Parts: sequence; C-alpha cells; structure tokens
Amino acid sequence: MAAWHDQDQWWEGAGIALFQAWTWDRAPGQVEQVLALAGVEPPVRVLDMPCGVGRHALEFARLGCQVTGVDRTEAYLREARGHAEEMGLKIEFVEGDMRRFRREKTFDLGVNLFTSFGYFEDQAEDVAVLRNFHESLRPGGTLVMEMAGKEIVARNFQPRDWQELDNGALWLEERRVTHDWTWIENRWILIKGGERVEFPLATRLYGAAELRRVLEEAGFETIRIYGDLGGAAYDHEAERLIAVARRAGE
Repeated sequence: MAAWHDQDQWWEGAGIALFQAWTWDRAPGQVEQVLALAGVEPPVRVLDMPCGVGRHALEFARLGCQVTGVDRTEAYLREARGHAEEMGLKIEFVEGDMRRFRREKTFDLGVNLFTSFGYFEDQAEDVAVLRNFHESLRPGGTLVMEMAGKEIVARNFQPRDWQELDNGALWLEERRVTHDWTWIENRWILIKGGERVEFPLATRLYGAAELRRVLEEAGFETIRIYGDLGGAAYDHEAERLIAVARRAGE
C-alpha cells in the first residue's frame, strides 16, 4: 500500500480539515510577512510548493507576482485553478511531486508553508526537496519555510484533542512521538453524519538545528531562523519554526 502522502484519497478526504475558513483568512497577511522576511517586493517569480488549494499562490499573484504552484493532488489544483479564474489571476498550477519538480535558476522566491515538509521516511528525500528548491532559485534567491518545530511541539504536546469543523463535522487527533523525538505518528478521525473515517499519517520532526543542517546539505549558505513569520526570535515563546535560506549569488 502506498504511503499516506502518496494517496489521492488521503489528501482529498483530509482537505476538509486542512483548509478551513481561518486558513484562508490568514493567507494574505502571511504572504505579506513572507515577502518582508525574504526582503523582496512584487513583482517577483514565486515557486509555491506544495501549493495545496492555492491559498498563498493566489495572494502572491494578486500582489503582482508571477507564480508557479506545484502540488501532487489534482483535486487541489482544480480548486486552485477555479479560484484563480474567479479572481481573474493568471497562475501556473503544475501537478508534480516536490521530490522531483525542478526548474533551474528560475525563481526569486520559494515557499514551503503550513508544515509541508518532513513527509518521507527516507530523510534523503527531504534533502532532495530542498535541493530542488535550491536549484530552482536564481542566484541570490530565497526560500522561506514555515512549520511546527520540534521544540514547539514538545512544549505544547497533547496526546489527543478535537475540534468542530466549519461544516459541523468533528475532527479528532491522536499523536504519539517515536524514534527518539525524530518522528510523530498521528491518527486523524473525521466524524460526520454517523460516518467515521480515519487518516493516519507520520512525519519527521525538525527542530531549528536539524532544519539548518539539511538546508546546508542542500546547498543553502545563509540561513536565518525565526519564531514566527513576523520575524520574532526562535526561543521559548516561538509560535512556529521559520527558516529563511538564501542561495549564494554569482
């Protein structure tokens, strides 16, 4: 059986919880913060990978950026294209695997947001993703990553919790840390209308030091770490793990 991250059914089913209204509401502010952290202003060429249903790609394009959004899930890309058409925006959406997508020296800015990293059991595949970003950036280009850092997960860890989704469904989450705090196994359960569906997943946990190491391995030279997209310090009050990594200029 394919790994969870390679299953269309997994992504199409979990999207109801991943892309709730509040995630759309936050996207415009997040895009402005990403541009500020990267030190660039529109128009620039942006690679959003994976782009999901296009929350951030749409905002970059609305600000005048030339955007390429890459995702492995065609259902997400259909939704993203629909939003772009409604907004009158021209965006290139590509169905592709971030372990393989690369366009040499094309983009000024790469973004990997919403804890969209660490999916793969073989860490070499994580490094491959970062190398693809590195090689796809123009010399001097910047990658911005945003995720749930290991230190923050440890501080706020709850073995289980639940929430009510926008459509009234119940979403339950159960978590277990394994492999000496390098891996987290999750069981997501959706309950709606008497039906119950499970979404198992497991991801690698990256702390600041581990993320810096794999970015360096992928070829990035200047790496800055922050505790939120506003540029706060990555300390005991950090909300997210943010990395801003620059490809060397020529």
